[in-house]
Amino acid sequence: LGLILPLLNFILRRISLWLNEIENHRTEAEFRTHFIIKVFAFRFVCYFAALYYYSFIGVGESDPQATEHGIVRVASTLLTYITFAHWWNICIQVFFPLLLFRWRVYRERLHLRNELRELEMLELQMSSSTEMIKTPEERLEKKKRLLNRRLLLEHAQVNIWEEMLLPEHDSFTEYLFAVTQFAYVACFSVVLPITPLIVLINHLLNMRLDAFKLCRGRRRPLSQKTGGIGVWNHVLHIVTVIAILTNCSLMAFTSSQFNGLKEKIGILGVFALAIGWEHFMLLVKYIMQLTVSVMPSKVEIEMKRKKYHQE
Repeated sequence: LGLILPLLNFILRRISLWLNEIENHRTEAEFRTHFIIKVFAFRFVCYFAALYYYSFIGVGESDPQATEHGIVRVASTLLTYITFAHWWNICIQVFFPLLLFRWRVYRERLHLRNELRELEMLELQMSSSTEMIKTPEERLEKKKRLLNRRLLLEHAQVNIWEEMLLPEHDSFTEYLFAVTQFAYVACFSVVLPITPLIVLINHLLNMRLDAFKLCRGRRRPLSQKTGGIGVWNHVLHIVTVIAILTNCSLMAFTSSQFNGLKEKIGILGVFALAIGWEHFMLLVKYIMQLTVSVMPSKVEIEMKRKKYHQE
C-alpha cells in the first residue's frame, strides 16, 4: 500500500491536470486554485479512505475486540503512510528525476562527441582533398558551413543547455506534502501519539532535500510575487474542521471511557454528546481564527503608521 499509493497519486495528478485544462479557466490563478482542489481531493480520498474505514469499522458492535483491531489497523496504516510511503514519494520526486537527468545528459554528451568527431573528419577531408571542390566559391561556402557548425557545437557544450534538461521547479509538491502531514497529525495523532515526532523528522529532512532538489535537481525558478499561500489557507481550515469531527467521533465511539456512558444514556445520548462537543470545539476554532492575527502586532502597527502618513 505504501509503495502503490504514491504511484497512484502521480497518475491522479496527471488526470487532475488534464481535467483542469479541459475546463479552460479564465486566469492563471483560477487554474491553479481548481488544480489544487482536485489534487488534494484525490490525495485525501486515497490516503484517508483506509484510515476512516478502519477507524469506524467496529462502531455499533458489542464485541470491543473489533474496535481494538480497527485502532491497531489505523495505527499501522498511519505509520506506513508517514514512513515508507513518504520516503518512497521522496525517491519519486527527488532522486528518479535526477537519475533521468543524468541519463539524458550522458546521451547528449555522447551525441555531441559524435558530432564533433564527424566535424573533425569533414574538416580534415576539406583540408586534404581540394580536387572535389570545383570553384573557390563552393570551397568558401563549405568552409562557412563547417565553421558555423563548429560554433554551434561549442555553444551546445555550455552548462546552461544541460540545465534546460532539468524539470521546472514547482512549489506545489512541497505545499501538498505539508498539508497532508498536517492532516495526519490533526486527524489521527490521537491513535498514534508518535505521529507528530515522525512528521517533525520528515519536515526537517525535507528542508534539506528541497534545498538539494532546488539547487541540483530542478531548473532555476523564476521569482513570483504573492500576497500569501492562496487557496492553501482554505484547505488548511477545511482540514481543521475535518480533524475536529474525526477526533470527537473517535473519542465518542472508540474510547473505553465512553463505554459506561453508553450503558447509562444509550448510543443516541453518546451521539448527541459528541455532536455538542464538536460544536463547542468548532466554536473555539472560529474564535481563535478571528482573534489570532496572521501578522505580528509590530507589523500591524507599522502598516497603520505608514497608511496614516500616506493619508
